[in-house]
Amino acid sequence: MTTEKINQSRRGKEDEKRKHKWPYILAILLLLLLLLLLLLRSCGNQRPCPNPPPSSSVPSSSVPSLDDTGSAEPGSSSTPSRQEILSRLQKQEVTVTDRVSAQASFPNGAKGSTGTWEVENPASNTVIMQCEIVLNGETVAKSAPIYPGQHIDGLTLSRQVSSGNYSVTATIRYYNKDTKAYLGMADYKIHLSVS
Repeated sequence: MTTEKINQSRRGKEDEKRKHKWPYILAILLLLLLLLLLLLRSCGNQRPCPNPPPSSSVPSSSVPSLDDTGSAEPGSSSTPSRQEILSRLQKQEVTVTDRVSAQASFPNGAKGSTGTWEVENPASNTVIMQCEIVLNGETVAKSAPIYPGQHIDGLTLSRQVSSGNYSVTATIRYYNKDTKAYLGMADYKIHLSVS
């Protein structure tokens, strides 16, 4: 009998504890719901106002006006991949074969110094190629136009480059052989060595 009374007493205490927890749980749920509603309301107000109310506190002569004389390109801005560029060129019935050395080297990093880098525009191409080496977002060397059936063996630095070994981007721009109109570009990762 004593065991039954102890068990009933324990159950009673556990029921009592559960009853005291419900108000806290309910308060937390209501708080979370309120935060969610505030978040949804603030996200819904992110649209720009089509006709902003005039501000009487700022004189109209100091408020800049919108100069709507330019034009922007439709769609989002994105840089096409090498494969997308080659695909676009192929749709224009332009086939491009690139022969680019993976290593460029200069005996010193002084502006005007000549280094070695081999790029070939095979005779089978119908585009003009122009190459440049880009280090940290800045062009450090640029080739002359390379017509089909031509190649370059080197480049001249257009700016000072510190001695060292670098992973750089070789950018090749393609131009129409007849009209010289820009067609696209491709980037390659190459190694640059400056003694």
